Amino acid sequence: MFYFISIIAGVIGSTAFKPVNFWLSAIVSLSIWFFLLLKSNLGRRVLVSYIFGLSLLLPIQSWTGIYVGNIPWLILCFGQAFAFIIPAFFVVPGKRFNQIAFACAFVIVELLLRTVPFTGFGWSRISFTQVDGPLKGLYSSGGVVLVAFFISIISAARSFLYVCVTLLIVVSLSFIPSIENNGDESNIALIQGGVSKLGLNFNSKPQEVFQRHLNQTLKSISKEEVDLIVWPENAVDVDINVNVEVKRQIVDLSSLLSTPVLVGGVTESGSYLQNQSTLFNPEISQIYTKRYLTPFGEYLPLRKIASKVSHYANEIVDFKAGSKDTIFKSNYASFQTLICYELLDDTFRDQINSDFLIVQTNNATFGDTAQLDQELQIARVRALETGRFIAYVSTTGTTSFIDNKGEIIAQLPKFISATLTEQIPHVHGKTLTQFIGKYLEYFAFIYLIFIVYKRRGI
Repeated sequence: MFYFISIIAGVIGSTAFKPVNFWLSAIVSLSIWFFLLLKSNLGRRVLVSYIFGLSLLLPIQSWTGIYVGNIPWLILCFGQAFAFIIPAFFVVPGKRFNQIAFACAFVIVELLLRTVPFTGFGWSRISFTQVDGPLKGLYSSGGVVLVAFFISIISAARSFLYVCVTLLIVVSLSFIPSIENNGDESNIALIQGGVSKLGLNFNSKPQEVFQRHLNQTLKSISKEEVDLIVWPENAVDVDINVNVEVKRQIVDLSSLLSTPVLVGGVTESGSYLQNQSTLFNPEISQIYTKRYLTPFGEYLPLRKIASKVSHYANEIVDFKAGSKDTIFKSNYASFQTLICYELLDDTFRDQINSDFLIVQTNNATFGDTAQLDQELQIARVRALETGRFIAYVSTTGTTSFIDNKGEIIAQLPKFISATLTEQIPHVHGKTLTQFIGKYLEYFAFIYLIFIVYKRRGI
């Protein structure tokens, strides 16, 4: 019965994510998990926790197997579920500090999800689910780590007074002032050019994706109408360093409209590929190279082992990560861009210090799955954490503008070719989250050591 309940708890937790998006499910789910831990010996606690994690991850990440098969999806989920056994060693029946131990251990669970194995896959962190709930205000005060801590503290509460005190602290933290707009604005156009077919081979016909974005820009934007035009990741589906004609067309576009154009594309660098954002103004003025690469998507870990298991491994060309951040300068504005998977890295969040943030992504690979809405939800969290307006542009959707409160202020329908234009304010400075967010995980780790010491063993 315990194991069956842990399955139910995990499934309930998955409904806190898109497409269901019911924030309260996260609290209910964690509360059931904590209750099961309090009623179990060590062996059962470990197994209950693993089953809970697996039941949570399988529905959330099911989209990962849509086009590449179930094996990668199952390997990912079965592997990541091991992170959830951490609380089993710290929540012990009859011992002191169980509530705080559960909260700190859960912070470590989410740390493991985003960092291991390889570079991790922090997509399914429950702390991303509270952007529409009462804990929303914590994102700018301590980020996803603080949300993870308080959502688990509330879930572990055993008395009404405990809940009230916790909520009072949450409300107090939510009133910490965030950074404000500086009065300047930029008019930005996001181009969602679309693709002719969804899936891994969305760009099988050379230059088709490029032409769709070029044509959509030409028919929807007039000269000097906007301050910046943004194309999504992989909108340029050929190497502009090799195909000089495509490069010339982008230069001509920027010149014709008297407007800078930021495009996403893949280029070759020696024996490697690079995922880049290139600013044309009208010639190439700045380039950003994606720094946080997707394991198995953009590079192959354990290549020697993989090549012995599958002959396809030798056909995969690794991407090379960039080494530095780039602050783009355009029409009296500064902005930074994150490319798709980089949204998951808390370190990059802390580095945002420009007027606004751009997120370029290509969702064509994942078709009409929950991945599209889940990624947009993460972007909303990053808007709150950084206090920035975000221009979020995708090849297929959902292209949106997000304000610094995490609310979507403009949006395009999925799977159409269209342009979204919005005037967004500039913001200067950093939030409290950007200053202290990275230290909260250290606090959780140190406190767990303290608990072990105070208990004199578990």
